[in-house]
Amino acid sequence: MIKILVVSDSHGNSEDIKTLVNETEFNYMFFLGDTLMDVENLKLDNLIKVRGNWDYDFSTKSIITVKIENVKFLLLHGHGFGVKHGLGYLIKEAEKEKVDFVCYGHTHMSNLEYVNGIGYLNPGAFSYAKNGKKTYAVLTLENGKVSAEIKYFK
Repeated sequence: MIKILVVSDSHGNSEDIKTLVNETEFNYMFFLGDTLMDVENLKLDNLIKVRGNWDYDFSTKSIITVKIENVKFLLLHGHGFGVKHGLGYLIKEAEKEKVDFVCYGHTHMSNLEYVNGIGYLNPGAFSYAKNGKKTYAVLTLENGKVSAEIKYFK
């Protein structure tokens, strides 16, 4: 069983990110952008990150695919795919890339849905959340299947 911690939109909230990392058991961490500096000082071997619209580290890609345990993930922040107005462009990209699961951020609202057999997860925001509560997600990979849980931070 593999656990993946998924965080987005921390916007300078590095202390709470450190607390979350220290209090959560996981094998990988996906950071979906806004603000990369919040995770760059973490000593994590399995940190996989993408750049958001507030990030200016252009050496970090804004969209990537990653394969873990035969599950292909598409990771991105989402601002270049109009996710605040729906998943239409993101669905087209996911189907084009033939992925199993998509992790995105940008909207500051958590969301989990499935379209045509592909999972779409937004862990919400770890700072400036629209509902006022910091959220993140934990993915569990077991026997080639992904389950997702959106969680509240303290």
